[in-house]
Amino acid sequence: MSCQQAFDTPARDRRNWPSPNDFHYPNAILRWRDISTGVFKILDRFSRGENRYGEKGLIVKLESFSGPILFVWAPNRLVLALQQDADAKFVENLGTKVDANGYQYFDLKLC
Repeated sequence: MSCQQAFDTPARDRRNWPSPNDFHYPNAILRWRDISTGVFKILDRFSRGENRYGEKGLIVKLESFSGPILFVWAPNRLVLALQQDADAKFVENLGTKVDANGYQYFDLKLC
């Protein structure tokens, strides 16, 4: 193919390309402490690379009963619980609790 033939080929169909108004910023990834208590449906899980402490991060895509979809950094308790119950479809955020030693933790249940 000569150079001229390459320039003579018609442009691809661009009718299905998005307009500048179709673009949006991705949803922010929230911290677990920033979401409300209640029941959330687990839509998806996204594993992240290791952090400086050697732990792998997990981002969970959740849908609340009222409808908004959230992306949340999973606390360690949720990561461990999801490893034990990989088929869980729902998580209930019970808020923060204090253990016998006075440390706060995020309490949750899976279903």
